[in-house]
Amino acid sequence: MENANPTILNRRELMQNVISIMKEDVLHNVETQVDELIQQSGMPQRTFYYNFKQITGESPKRFIKNLKIKKVREKLIASKKGMNTIQEIAAIYGFHHMGQFGQDYKNVIGELPSETFKKIAPQTFTQSLEK
Repeated sequence: MENANPTILNRRELMQNVISIMKEDVLHNVETQVDELIQQSGMPQRTFYYNFKQITGESPKRFIKNLKIKKVREKLIASKKGMNTIQEIAAIYGFHHMGQFGQDYKNVIGELPSETFKKIAPQTFTQSLEK
């Protein structure tokens, strides 16, 4: 993202660009540097956080964490039984405290990761046998 003057660039567009960068970082498993995004935006930190929360309803760090949780869910769904554990998949996205991860996952997804894994993994495994 180029250094932008927020008075010239629409702040909403700027925040959408920041959100796109965050999504790309999560997709490619790259740690998002929020401080760098703030600096590149040309906004004071408080203004950046305010505008970000106005658009997403969350702080930048919470937004990134929730993106990662959703990515873990995608991987759990795609996982075949016996291939990966919840802990292995969560660790890929930087979740190492399983108790806290389980709580955060449930808050975002609405069920525990083990519930997602139990529902999806056997079904996926069965489908792979049919092919």
